Amino acid sequence: MEKESLEQRSLRQFDTLVERGNLLWRTTTPQLIHASPFNFQFRSANSLTAKPILSSTDPGRSKPTNAFSDTDPGFHLSYIGPSHTLILNKYCVVRPQFLLHTNTFVPQADHLTEADLGAAWNVLSSLGKGYFVIYNCGFEGGSSVGHKHLQILPLPPKEEFRFFPDILGITLESPTSPRIPFRHAVKALPSSPSSFQLIEIYSSLVEQSGVNEVAGHNFLMTEDWMLVIPRRKGRKGILSANAAAMAGMVWVTSEVEVRQWVEHGPMKLLCEFGVLV
Repeated sequence: MEKESLEQRSLRQFDTLVERGNLLWRTTTPQLIHASPFNFQFRSANSLTAKPILSSTDPGRSKPTNAFSDTDPGFHLSYIGPSHTLILNKYCVVRPQFLLHTNTFVPQADHLTEADLGAAWNVLSSLGKGYFVIYNCGFEGGSSVGHKHLQILPLPPKEEFRFFPDILGITLESPTSPRIPFRHAVKALPSSPSSFQLIEIYSSLVEQSGVNEVAGHNFLMTEDWMLVIPRRKGRKGILSANAAAMAGMVWVTSEVEVRQWVEHGPMKLLCEFGVLV
């Protein structure tokens, strides 16, 4: 009998958890909002209303306890090296949605390490080109809890939505796109990079984008590129933005939030959440 791939096993476990009511997810239809220099895709997910979101001063953001230690065994997928564990995300927007957490408590406000990036690439390369990784660093970066974790999600079909590095392209001469109004840095990745290469690229993007001048930042990575975006704040009223939102993929809890995003102007909001060029 042919061995299940990571993707096949995750989908099987995902569907079982949904049937049992242990994993919160339902099919959603994305809405495309046209903007310049890139479009926005909105998904409304009721599961996010149940998701715990700690305030910036909550002790859980610094208290050394494992936020994922009581996870139902049905959520567990695999240990990734000695330092990380891959599980299914309970509060899902898409199918499947993974969570890669450190085995011991590390603050979500810390920058990524070589071990983090190596573990993330391990998962990404196991799943293939149809996935991407995000990291929401700190409260201002849109993180919900204080225990360090990355998320891995399926990319949407290209005819539905593409992130701006794929639309606007990546040049070797500059780490930024002149059309993006908020600070960022992006770089194309070599084929099968080592964890050392990944941390070198991440560190250079952190420096080039000015992350150390602000409290938080976002990280996105596909098999083709890495993107870093410094953040000024995580929320405005009921609206919030994580790493995916800063690149145009916005998750909301209701149509009310979609209307507010559109009324404020989605690109204007990203400039408020991020740092103006």
